Amino acid sequence: MQLTSAQRLKFQLFEHGLSITRDALQALKQAAAGQALSSDDFASTSGIILRLEDNVWVNAPVSIFNPNFVVNSPYLLEHGNDGFVVRGNGLESRAKYWPQPKFHSQVGADGLPLTNYVVTHGDRARLSPIHGCGMVCKFCDVPYGVRYGKKPIPAMVDAVGRAIADPLQPARHLLISGGTPRSADIGWLKEVYRAILTSFPSIDIDIMMVPVDDLLNVEELGLMGVHQLSINLELFSDYAARRFMPQKFRQGRNHYLNFIENSATALGAGRVRSMLMVGLEPPEETLHGVQAIVERGGVPVLSPFRPDPTTPLKAMPPPSADLMQSVFLSAMEIVDKGSAHLGPSCVPCTHNTLTLASTSQGSGHHSHGQPFLV
Repeated sequence: MQLTSAQRLKFQLFEHGLSITRDALQALKQAAAGQALSSDDFASTSGIILRLEDNVWVNAPVSIFNPNFVVNSPYLLEHGNDGFVVRGNGLESRAKYWPQPKFHSQVGADGLPLTNYVVTHGDRARLSPIHGCGMVCKFCDVPYGVRYGKKPIPAMVDAVGRAIADPLQPARHLLISGGTPRSADIGWLKEVYRAILTSFPSIDIDIMMVPVDDLLNVEELGLMGVHQLSINLELFSDYAARRFMPQKFRQGRNHYLNFIENSATALGAGRVRSMLMVGLEPPEETLHGVQAIVERGGVPVLSPFRPDPTTPLKAMPPPSADLMQSVFLSAMEIVDKGSAHLGPSCVPCTHNTLTLASTSQGSGHHSHGQPFLV
């Protein structure tokens, strides 16, 4: 598989981040219309979202939000009469910038920012019902940010509605994600799922969650209209899992794989995906994970490790572009042989994953909507 300049740039930007010229920064701020350049709401979404040539979407780290590893990047975002362009080390691509939706600067009826509940990236909004998390994974910023707590259901329903109706970047589909609930809150989170699924039946709604006991009734969720489930292995290596996510390690890898297989059987092909993080374990372990997910009817998603400044891994470098590209190409071979594909299938949602837009199997191939770009 021969990669284009824009496709190769995506891997380089994940490693090195992006420098911004003065003219480009001024143009970004003008396009942002008073909002921040990035939502900077999660470790893997802390950069600016760009669409490069060949429909390549990338969440490019910048020093404003990731000063821990983006320092004098050789890859430069420039702006001229023809718009934005990314250049560096012999690679070049025209670029379009994704400005944040209007609701990101608005408050709800409770006086709290709507982003306390929902944040949009590309054409998808993400709802986080829980502050913090019942688990502590060293690569994730969620448990290190705020104290654990539940969010009110009416406020969440209102925020989702505002995201869908946003005049600039309307959300075309939704992911219910966020932290893992404590045992006492499992019933409450099931009510959240029911409220959101029944309130917004006209859009695709996915659920990303750890398979804790008694929470995810797959058959019931299917009847309520859930579009996809995301059951993330994250790390396949026992050593890496024990080191970086001890609570998930104690749940056991087989618990996740069995849940993926049973869910794929219940919901159907292509409706259960599982993310693997690239850069915190040997690449062969990640590829074993890709194979295991495919064998169980799941859709593997490759997410590059991005060190977040608030986590214990803030000083660890991201994986090299060569390693990410190698894992991606090897994973493509695995999914091709298994008549599967790499997720996510939605092209704008590939902005923070090792996935490339394509009309063939193996990569993102559709969009729920056409986000506004500058």
